[in-house]
Amino acid sequence: MRVHQIVPRLDAGDAVSHQALSIHFLLRRWGVDSRIYATGRDELGKRYAAPDRDYLPFMGRKEDLLIYHYLLYCGNVEMYLRSRNKKVLIYHNITPAEHYRDFHLPLYRDCLRGREMLPQLNCCELALGDSEYNRRELLAAGFSEDRTGVLPICPTTDRLDGVRVDREVLKRLSDGKVNLLFVGRIVPHKKVDDVIRLFACYFRGVNAQSRLLLVGEPIMSYYTALSLQVRRLGLEDRVAFMGKVKDGALKACYLASHYYISMSEHEGFCVPILEAFHFGLPVLAYAAAAVPETMGGAGVLFDRKDFPLLAELLGRLDRDEVTRRRIVEAQRQRLRDFDHQEFERKLRRIVEGFQGSSGSLNAMAGVSGT
Repeated sequence: MRVHQIVPRLDAGDAVSHQALSIHFLLRRWGVDSRIYATGRDELGKRYAAPDRDYLPFMGRKEDLLIYHYLLYCGNVEMYLRSRNKKVLIYHNITPAEHYRDFHLPLYRDCLRGREMLPQLNCCELALGDSEYNRRELLAAGFSEDRTGVLPICPTTDRLDGVRVDREVLKRLSDGKVNLLFVGRIVPHKKVDDVIRLFACYFRGVNAQSRLLLVGEPIMSYYTALSLQVRRLGLEDRVAFMGKVKDGALKACYLASHYYISMSEHEGFCVPILEAFHFGLPVLAYAAAAVPETMGGAGVLFDRKDFPLLAELLGRLDRDEVTRRRIVEAQRQRLRDFDHQEFERKLRRIVEGFQGSSGSLNAMAGVSGT
């Protein structure tokens, strides 16, 4: 049995790409013929993924397994629908389209069409969310309870531990300022504008020796709006748009930072929260979508964006080392719920189930209802 994975893109630093590669490397280690296909690929993607058209010769093979990663509409979904392979859908959630309406019409259309198409993707033996939140969305779209499950996120922390820190970036950021950090795509639903509003309150009302680091690739229309906001607030020399950085520089940003801030209004999981847990940064996060599930009672969750009050809370944590240590320890405890062994155990059950005579029933026995 071959295992094929199809993703819209395979890119360095992307959480879905990391999940696909983690599956690929485990399958190869277990002696399974594993292949990845993508519509878009950066340099890393070209090393590990073929163009998705290369999957066409395998579509008729009933003995093969196709794992399709779904996170927005992509033309290769037609291959999934037409394939005669046994099928597993991994649903990473799709951002509600209205977040992009005023900033990026192609993404608006892809998200809108992606959500509209979700019920049509029910032609699979097994549908998995990478969070319970995502699994519930599958149920709401008409997927059967006994053919859904959760495949937990494969942690990215080992990858960051294994890279050499960018010493130049680390030195530049370790200048005595308190660094607030956001990591992720700079896109409207992440509400980076609200992160900036919180930082403005903290900088002006609590700690003038502070800096905001925004790490991630932006969509240009939203970046333009954020740049105007920063200039309007007079924070040009205090807000650093880092762009998409290599892992060594990302590690430096985590090591040099003091707090992680999430104002996002839609997340299917939010991997950077776990990375912040790992590096010992107290996380302040807006309680939207899957974020409370990811936090699991750790960190600081809030359901009202009262920026002056949140800035005061940060100031208290600056002074109260005992409370800060308690938050960090609770986060480390939560991080233990996400380990490679759990990810590997569930993936192995899925693969062995499809290799066995009972197929999807065996596979679902290991993941349903989790």
